Amino acid sequence: MPSRLRLAASLLLATFALRTDAAPAKPSTRTALVIGNAKYEAAVGSLRNTGNDAKAVAKTLRDLGFAVIEKHDVTRDQLLRAVVDFRATLTNAEVGLFYYAGHGLSVAGSNYLIPIKSSYSAEGADDVTLRLLAETKLFNVEQAVADMKSSGASCNLVILDACRTTAVARTGRTRDATSAGGLSEMKPPAGSLIAFATDAGQTALDGDGANGLYTEELLKNLRTPGLTVEQVFKRTRAGVLERSDGGQIPAEYSRLVGDDIFLAGQAPAPPPPPMAAAPVAESPPAPVSARGPDSPPAPPLPTLKEISKLATAGKARECIEALQQLSKAKGPGDYASQPIEVLLERVKDDLKDATTTSPTVESAASTCELILQALRDCLPPDHESKIPFTAKALNRRGDSLLLLGRADEALDAYNAALPLTPDDSYILYNRGRAHLALGSTAEAKADFTEAASTKYHQLKARKLAEEALAKLK
Repeated sequence: MPSRLRLAASLLLATFALRTDAAPAKPSTRTALVIGNAKYEAAVGSLRNTGNDAKAVAKTLRDLGFAVIEKHDVTRDQLLRAVVDFRATLTNAEVGLFYYAGHGLSVAGSNYLIPIKSSYSAEGADDVTLRLLAETKLFNVEQAVADMKSSGASCNLVILDACRTTAVARTGRTRDATSAGGLSEMKPPAGSLIAFATDAGQTALDGDGANGLYTEELLKNLRTPGLTVEQVFKRTRAGVLERSDGGQIPAEYSRLVGDDIFLAGQAPAPPPPPMAAAPVAESPPAPVSARGPDSPPAPPLPTLKEISKLATAGKARECIEALQQLSKAKGPGDYASQPIEVLLERVKDDLKDATTTSPTVESAASTCELILQALRDCLPPDHESKIPFTAKALNRRGDSLLLLGRADEALDAYNAALPLTPDDSYILYNRGRAHLALGSTAEAKADFTEAASTKYHQLKARKLAEEALAKLK
C-alpha cells in the first residue's frame, strides 16, 4: 500500500455556508484549486486514492460555496496553467484554498509536487543538480503560497496530502528503502495556514478504503458546523492519530488573522432557557397580541405524532416542511431522527425492485434531496445518526439517479457518501456501477474489486461485486 502526505485545504456534505461572526459588507468570495495526481509512471509509482480524494474534496468545497477549479493527473505545464488560472480568481477573495493529493518530496529544504510525466530523477545527482532538476521538472509549493498571498485573498489555506516514499526521492547517497524522505516544515505568511497530512519527514497512509486516511478524517470535520478553521484541523489530527495508533500525526502551521471562519457555518443557537414565571399582579393588564388586534392567531405547531403519520404515509414534502417548521420554533433536535429514518426506509423499498426510470424512482430522488435538507436543518450537528443518515440519503439518491440515466450526478452522490461511511461496501459497489455507466471500466473494476474484499462484512454487497467482476472478464 503506497504511503502519502497531502496538500489539502478546508472542506459533506449538506450545503452549509462559509461565513464569519460579523456579516461582510458584500458577498464573500471563496475560491479553490484542487489537484489530484494518481496515474504516475512506473518510476514514480501510481497512487490508488488520490483521484478519489481530490473529487471528494472538490465536491465538498462546492457544497460549501467555493468556486472550484478541479484538475486530475496534470503535467507540469498543466499544473502551472491551473495555478495561473487560480491566481486570477483570488483578487479580494475572502478565502483561497489550494488542495493537492499526489506525490511530493523535499529538495534542499523546499517542498515540491511531482507532476505526471515529470521525467525527474535524483539518481546520482549532487545537491546543485538536484535543485536545478526540481525547479525545472517539479512544482515548488512556495510558488502557490506566494501567489495566494500576493493576490489579495484575506485567508489562504494550503494542505499537503502528498506521498513521501517514492523512489525518485532517493539519490545515490540515500537509496536505503528505510529512508522516509518526506516534505519539510513550511512557515506560512500572515493570513495563511499550511496543513500537512503528517509531520515533517514522516509518512502518511494511503488508506484501506476509497480515500486516504488524512483526507477521510478531514472531510468529516470540514462538514461539521460550528468549527473554526483551526478546530477542523485539530479534530482531524486527533482522528488520524487514533486510527493510525499514533503512527501518523498531521501537522499544520497557522498565521491566520482576523475573525474566526466557520467553514460549515456556525452551530445552531441553543433554544433559550425557559422564562421564570412572573408574579401575578393584583390587576393584571389586558393581554396585547404582538400580531396586532386584527391578525389571525398563529397556526399551531405540528405534533410529532402528526409528523410521524406523514412519514409513514410517504408524504415526504409535507413531512419535511413540518419538521422544518418545528425546527424553526424549537431548534434542531432528536425528534427529527425517527421521521427521517422512516422516509429513508420508504426510499429503500421504492428502489428495491426498480430496474428503469419511473415516477416512483423520480419521487425517490426528490425524497432524498428533501431528507438531506432535513438533516441539515433539523438534526443537531453532533447527533449520532447525522452522518450515517446522510450517507444513506446520498447513496440512495445515487441509486435513483442511476435509474434515471444521470450517472454523472450519481457518481457525485456516491463520492460524497463514501467518506462518511468508508466501511460501507454497498456504496463502493454502487460507485462501480456509476463508473461502468459512464464507460470508465478500469475505475468500475477497481471499485468492484475493493467491494468484494473479505474485510467488508456486507455479504450481499460482496456477492454483487463478485458477480459484476465476473461480467467484466
